[in-house]
Amino acid sequence: MINLFLAFATLAVPAFSQTSETLAARAGRFELALDPAVQAFASEDAFAGVGECGVLDIKTLRPFSLDEASALIAPCLAAVARKLPAKLEIQIGRISATPPGEPAKTGLILKTDLSAGGKAHRDLMAGLSRRENRLLGHAVRVLTRGEAAPASVSSVQAALAQCILPTVVRDLKTGDDFVKIYGRCLTRNADLKITEIRAGPGLTVNLKTNHSNNASVDALNGFVTVNAGKGPVSVMIVAYSAQIALP
Repeated sequence: MINLFLAFATLAVPAFSQTSETLAARAGRFELALDPAVQAFASEDAFAGVGECGVLDIKTLRPFSLDEASALIAPCLAAVARKLPAKLEIQIGRISATPPGEPAKTGLILKTDLSAGGKAHRDLMAGLSRRENRLLGHAVRVLTRGEAAPASVSSVQAALAQCILPTVVRDLKTGDDFVKIYGRCLTRNADLKITEIRAGPGLTVNLKTNHSNNASVDALNGFVTVNAGKGPVSVMIVAYSAQIALP
């Protein structure tokens, strides 16, 4: 009689109660089965959990220069490269094309061997996105495998061929070195109309020109290649019109 009562009680349990428990169990098994597949597509912060990358989130009263930022970020990128794994290289350069007449936009170029859309690439972009696509205050542009940074040859390149230099080739490591070697020659060039030339961060040189035509100003933006003590060196020229003060 008791066995009959227990059997009846079991059958009397509401169908929805049994169904919810069954569905929960099935859902749990489904999640366990699906989790690896979901994780394969979910983006994670590539910098998270990397001790060397703690520097990325520090706050300072004085902003870092591009040179300082690049040097501080390098150990972090080396560690992230091992984590992904990937090839990561930081450079200072022109991060985007600029409208005619406006100075070139400089920042940090992150060269990689990653394929766009791959898991490692998505993780890297997620990490940058969480930092508003800036590292230590500077805008970052990621270049995937085979992608080239925005670059052009500055019209200053042709003028450099007319500069008479000492027979001894000087080492050139900074924008200041470039200004000391070529500055006087370039400011004397009537075609360039350069009124002021000043070293920028790293191998960058800022100059001001009296050109009134926007296209002529923009033509000065770009890179020049000069011979130095250890071979060719690329220097980025950033041009400003006469109305804009040099940084």
